[in-house]
Amino acid sequence: MPRKKDEQPTYDYNIYQIPIDKADEFISFLEERKFEEIPLRQELIENPEGFAFTLMFCDKDNQKGSPWVKLLSSCSECDLTQQLKIYGAALICKDATTCFVVSYGNAHFYVSNYCDYNFGISVAERLINLESVRAQQNVSHGSKLNKMHIDYFGGAFLSYRSGEIPTYIRGKSINKNDWGEYINCGTSAQFKWGEKPLEIGKKLKSLETAIKALSSVSLPRLTQLDDEQDCDKIEDLFQQLAKAIDEYDESKLKTSLVNVPSFYMVGTKIVQNDSIQFKISCNYKRAQYSGELNIISIKNFLDEKKLNVYDVIKDINIAVEYSNNQWTNSKPLIDYLEFITTDNFCLQNGKWCSFNSAYVERILQDANRISFSNHTDDDLKFDKKDLISFAKAKGIYKDGDIQPYETYYNEFLAHKLKAICVHPQTVSADINADGRYKYEICDLFLDGAMYFVKIGAPADFAYAVDQAMLTLDKVENNYGFIELPTGVSVEPKEFKLVLIFESRKTVVGKWDDIFSINFLIHLSELKQRLNITDIKLSVDFCYS
Repeated sequence: MPRKKDEQPTYDYNIYQIPIDKADEFISFLEERKFEEIPLRQELIENPEGFAFTLMFCDKDNQKGSPWVKLLSSCSECDLTQQLKIYGAALICKDATTCFVVSYGNAHFYVSNYCDYNFGISVAERLINLESVRAQQNVSHGSKLNKMHIDYFGGAFLSYRSGEIPTYIRGKSINKNDWGEYINCGTSAQFKWGEKPLEIGKKLKSLETAIKALSSVSLPRLTQLDDEQDCDKIEDLFQQLAKAIDEYDESKLKTSLVNVPSFYMVGTKIVQNDSIQFKISCNYKRAQYSGELNIISIKNFLDEKKLNVYDVIKDINIAVEYSNNQWTNSKPLIDYLEFITTDNFCLQNGKWCSFNSAYVERILQDANRISFSNHTDDDLKFDKKDLISFAKAKGIYKDGDIQPYETYYNEFLAHKLKAICVHPQTVSADINADGRYKYEICDLFLDGAMYFVKIGAPADFAYAVDQAMLTLDKVENNYGFIELPTGVSVEPKEFKLVLIFESRKTVVGKWDDIFSINFLIHLSELKQRLNITDIKLSVDFCYS
């Protein structure tokens, strides 16, 4: 919409914050990329409020040109490729404690190497009316989910689910006169101000004061570490992970969300069960194993191959069989791990990230809306001795050091409850993949209830949730029905997660006692999806 004649012009400001001690290094970085410092007209500087301004400008030739310009040039009478330039500028605004960078043109590519990635969201917490958000983008910890919400007509409440992190927010400012009508916040903060570039000192001083003040709102944040900029911290985190693996003792009760590595195979099309095959390799040494992939398997491999975990932590690779003789590509160990440290760092999809306390608080807040039951002496009771006796009597016992207790337990429950035992029968997960990817619809089915059974630690329970969500996809795509491997079409009315803790000495009293971020994220997501269906969710905890 064109500006009315009586309206004052406004100017776009795309502002980043960089550490004050990195300002000179940033200028040198720009100079190496053909940026030059341009003298400023000092008489135009108004109300600097302690800020000094440095303008770095670049108009280098675009040697490669732009494909679309070349294409159009071939269709026209003129050579449109002549005198093509790449323009960029950075107005560096620095006082005694703070450094802001106003980016123009392509300069944002360079400032991203130095900026505080939390700056934009910090601005949103303090200066945007979060009840009047026009657009937002969220990413998810538990998957590669990326969602955009846009409100074209009015404002909406800022919203995000468990495990999601707002990475971009556009909304009305808390004070139009001070900050402009709207602010866009991502890595940077974008404003429209009436002041010209050398007149924004007062605005910057107010911005500096605002971001240093305590906020009444704390949004969850998860920021990926940079392989180059944060190399020392990443090395420290690898050593923390190595120490956690080295000192891992499965007989000890987990009492924290942190410093306990556990496997969670994000994005591998795998649902762990007690008959999985996997290969571990490191420095030209390799071995193949059966059973569930866990930390003990890694420790056994390292002991067998006489490898020091502190020296080889970055060199351990894993491949997993997802169908008969069909294997995933060999990937680094960290691609399969969930690991959270005491100083608010974690692994997300194989990348080291930092997070804030609000991130975990929101996950627990969402989980607390879900009810659960404990079972220590009823039909769902889990007892290994009873299961061995049952397996021998039924003729399904397998002699060996590793027992398929999950199979025994499913058969035991099917017998006791008079349910249909689906485990371990699988069906094709994707008809377009020639049947290569298989999954279990559920473990048991009885009177409209689908049972999803999992034995292990809380991080392992996320697989039962994934199994349920994949089944839910199929149910939704088939108008509320799904066909069991027996050929019978059923209409699920309830999803029952039967989750058996191994070696846990105390019963769960509250969700804070569940020490797995991934499990809680995925459980909350499943609950939210089921809320818009007629399918109920129940969670039953058992103990071995």
